[in-house]
Amino acid sequence: MIADVPVGAFLSGGLDSSAVVAFAREINPDIRCFTIETVGRQEAGTTDDLPYARKVARHLDVALDVVRIDSGTMAEDLERMVLQLDEPLADPAALNVLYISQLARRQGAKVLLSGSGGEDIFTGYRRHRALIAERWWAWSPRSVRKLLERTSRALDQRSSLNRRLAKLFSGAGLDGDARLVNYFRWARRQDLEQIYTAEFRAAIVDSVAEKPMLDFLQELPEGTSRLERMLALEQRFFLTDHNRTYTDKMSMAAGVEVRVPFLDIELMEFAASIPARYKQRGREGKWVLKKAMEPFLPRDVIYRPKTGFGAPLRSWMRYELRELLDELLSAESLRRRGLFEPHAVQRMISDNDSGNVDASYTLLSLLCIEIWCRVFLDRAAVPSKQSRE
Repeated sequence: MIADVPVGAFLSGGLDSSAVVAFAREINPDIRCFTIETVGRQEAGTTDDLPYARKVARHLDVALDVVRIDSGTMAEDLERMVLQLDEPLADPAALNVLYISQLARRQGAKVLLSGSGGEDIFTGYRRHRALIAERWWAWSPRSVRKLLERTSRALDQRSSLNRRLAKLFSGAGLDGDARLVNYFRWARRQDLEQIYTAEFRAAIVDSVAEKPMLDFLQELPEGTSRLERMLALEQRFFLTDHNRTYTDKMSMAAGVEVRVPFLDIELMEFAASIPARYKQRGREGKWVLKKAMEPFLPRDVIYRPKTGFGAPLRSWMRYELRELLDELLSAESLRRRGLFEPHAVQRMISDNDSGNVDASYTLLSLLCIEIWCRVFLDRAAVPSKQSRE
């Protein structure tokens, strides 16, 4: 809270950002909060954040400014996102950070408090729940576990429930740390290898993407629980290399500094000392934090459904990003780049459209890689929608 400039806060209406604001307003009752409203198509099975953000703002009596962005605008800003990130990091949540930071800067706030990190030290992601659910099936013979994996993967992936089942049992045939690391995958290795060209496959033949994570896990003290091992991966890789990277780069593009109270060293050390059973209790993630916040926040905010800080990506692949997808991942474009096999990529797009696979994040990754290559290797601009028309 110490700053020579006005300090505001992100407020999504989730537990973490709401907890940060609840205590920040004890120091500054006039703290200004910021959130985003995405209009247009929504993903099935997602929860609208805005009503919760407004409820928390009323409960805490703080000002809430809302930036209203349509999903088409977000899709159009994909090139801008890759350019600012300086790497092909494929997560549209980065755009939310940019839009909120721009709004905050226009309102005079040059520092924003963020609730980022809550899930990484107290649990709360779906994979933490999935890890606890392993006790119902992990004891099965490997043949049975592989059958679960194949069966769930064969379901229509256009259904959010089917996608979650497929994700739950992805890697079920693996054991130990290999299965733990697999929870962080968006795509199976064999699916990715099918879209690599022979030259690219040969160039990375000795690369094992999960090796840094497996090596890191080997250094953890003996007896560390599987949940704590997963949280260690969250903090060392997912939080550091992903969430904090895009948050810092996109907020600084607007001239805003983001501070993260949950990652205060004393709080992280304290969280590490709390037994895992108080963090993930059955299906209830972040249990100890939720209990601690009951005196301060409305119960339906504390125990609300988990939602992501992203965009309706699966809809984008069929509508807003379709023209860009067809252009940047065309057979001619892919052959020129030499990284991905054109026929295999087209088959992935078709399978994604039909629901045979859920490849939206993989396709977004391919888009971002091609954009990055054009901007930073070819030194060429990716055509805008206006120029394509």
